[in-house]
Amino acid sequence: MNKKYIIFDFDGTLVNTNNIIIASWQATFEHYLGYPLTVREIEATFGEILVNTIGRLIPDAPVNEVVDFYRAYQDSHQQDYEVYVFDGVRELLEQLRERGCIIGVGTSRTAYSFWNYMKKLGIDGCVDEVVTMNDVTSHKPDPETIDAVLIKMMAHESGQNSADNDIPDSVREAALMIGDTKYDIGCANNAGVDSVMVGWSHYVDEEAMLAEGYKPTYNIEKPEQLLEII
Repeated sequence: MNKKYIIFDFDGTLVNTNNIIIASWQATFEHYLGYPLTVREIEATFGEILVNTIGRLIPDAPVNEVVDFYRAYQDSHQQDYEVYVFDGVRELLEQLRERGCIIGVGTSRTAYSFWNYMKKLGIDGCVDEVVTMNDVTSHKPDPETIDAVLIKMMAHESGQNSADNDIPDSVREAALMIGDTKYDIGCANNAGVDSVMVGWSHYVDEEAMLAEGYKPTYNIEKPEQLLEII
């Protein structure tokens, strides 16, 4: 393989935020529904933007109010749940940089939340280009996130912005999206980019994912296995 443009999801791929996300949802469901959901039910929402999850699971509540409640809980309980970089990820990012890869992140987190965690964990200097939910209007599995990252990565490589934002087929062929949810894989499928489903984060119902038409190009269980693909 000859992959150069390496795009990571953030939550559940680079960093383990699972426990604080689950706790934030449980508090939110308890508050608005009067009962919690199972961990598996919450894991099935991973990768989906908040407003869509709320619209499906708490349809009678004011969306913006629920978003504020969820984020306030998460912000005020960060000290209660360990958030950490997955084992092997720091080393992987270093080796990708040594190989001359351009490293990007495409996340459905807000820019503020993303950079807050990146700086706290000391990996804010390990990536070249980032696209957050604030940078796009259509979210994963729509291809806009990957397209936006690739445009930034091409500009990073050339040292200048492109006037037409056209992404050559050769760039898509040299790109790879790494994620932990069907939304990441669907985004890659829709963008015409190869994808990797990681197995070090949480349970993924792959049969359900395939039933929705999303299929990863590769599956890996450890970060270092990515180097065998690239």
